[in-house]
Amino acid sequence: MRAGCPVIHAIRNSDKVRGLTACHNKLYVLRDAYETQVDTYDIHTYQFRKRRFVAGNDLWDMTCSMRDDCLYMSNFKMKKLHKVIVAGLSAELTLNDFEPRGLAVMSNGNLLVTCRSPNALLEVDGDGGGVIVNTILLPKSVEVPWHAVQLSTGNFAVCHGCGLKRQHGVSIVERSGHVTRSYGNKCGSRSDQLNVPCHLAVDEDDFIFVADCFNKRVTLLSPTLAFMYHLTDQMSYRPQRLCLDRVAQRLYVCQRFGDVLVMQL
Repeated sequence: MRAGCPVIHAIRNSDKVRGLTACHNKLYVLRDAYETQVDTYDIHTYQFRKRRFVAGNDLWDMTCSMRDDCLYMSNFKMKKLHKVIVAGLSAELTLNDFEPRGLAVMSNGNLLVTCRSPNALLEVDGDGGGVIVNTILLPKSVEVPWHAVQLSTGNFAVCHGCGLKRQHGVSIVERSGHVTRSYGNKCGSRSDQLNVPCHLAVDEDDFIFVADCFNKRVTLLSPTLAFMYHLTDQMSYRPQRLCLDRVAQRLYVCQRFGDVLVMQL
């Protein structure tokens, strides 16, 4: 990996992006248009394949499960997860009083759901009917959580923060909820600052990619949360979702107003 990674392709679209994920050699983009839709692209050629309309106007994020062979989408207003099977069937998973935001898949195949009200990480067995296997309540220092990913250590990296008075950062959180390390402080544009870090991706060595939304850049952090460099700076629009192809060493970056940038690492 290196600073100033080249953009080798751009999938152009003007509909607002809500989610981005990849599986089975396909790239899936969740968009807000007249109706909420999932656009499918060939991951090698980036050619558009098909469009599918999905229920729900308040979807926030999307991930895919190879184990369950389906897409999962979070609905923060209905406090539910939407499960869309590739074959065409769909179902809803209720999360009680938790407000789901960011989604990721854990090493055991379960879902990692970042929630608010209360701030928590949920481990959800999507194949088992949406049973909440584990709940990790986040400490007060992790305000306005957006997204989390599991690290090879079993711990979690959580990005959080919004507003002038809160901390904007990335924190390493143990299963106990204890924060072992943090990066960031008040919002800003210096290299040691973030401004609404809203989505993460992690590689096999636990290097963490951060969508630094309001700074319009993607930042790379080391496994110990040391600043490495900006993969790209001063993007045209805010980066809001990330998806990493570890095999091809490509990072997919969804911008706010629809474009998906393909960066070669």
